[in-house]
Amino acid sequence: MKRRTVLAALGGSIVATTGCVARPGTGSTPTDGSGGPDVTDEPTDTDEPTDADQPSTTEPTDSNGTATHSTGWPDGRFADEPCPSFSGTDRTVCYHTLDYGSLWVEPSQAVFAPTTGDGSIETIQFTLHNETGDPFGLNPHSWAIKRRTDDGWTHVAPDAYVEPWVTVEDGETYTWQLSVEQQGSAMAENEQTITTDLDDGVHAFAITGRDESEGGDRIECVALFEVER
Repeated sequence: MKRRTVLAALGGSIVATTGCVARPGTGSTPTDGSGGPDVTDEPTDTDEPTDADQPSTTEPTDSNGTATHSTGWPDGRFADEPCPSFSGTDRTVCYHTLDYGSLWVEPSQAVFAPTTGDGSIETIQFTLHNETGDPFGLNPHSWAIKRRTDDGWTHVAPDAYVEPWVTVEDGETYTWQLSVEQQGSAMAENEQTITTDLDDGVHAFAITGRDESEGGDRIECVALFEVER
């Protein structure tokens, strides 16, 4: 999922949409059936596996019966990291601690090395997946990047953002593509480019939104990644 985009000389750091600004079993032996002595056949092997012995191929479901999908890093990266929360939402979903999920943000890689030295631009993508069965609404410009320090998590970006509202329907995605240098490629619908400088260390990309079903929760999705420069 890692992309390399040829550097284009464009000014500015982020192109934003116009709007308001906010801050941050076994068997038996048969008989011959004739009244004579029983005739014993060769023993029948009844230990062949049955359907009940086979591993289930049914996907796990959440408390609402919605099918969920396996997530998280297969190598257990960040396994010892707790799931941080940066907003006062009803619940927080972290990619690195989630075995199965129906709503999550997935990073394209665990380690982001943005400095290439060859004039190209490295990017990392963060993709929101909605498999909840309901629409999920959010302001896609109110993403946040945090950096872990000895004193906890500090805010990196953005300083301010516009306030449109986007609905990600069930089965759809929304992607943020991050680089440390201005990107020249246009993004498709439900995609957004982000340009912000980053230092070495463990970072978190976070978004918040709301399940748009009746009485839906406010949910925060977090994805950890490490920057190496």
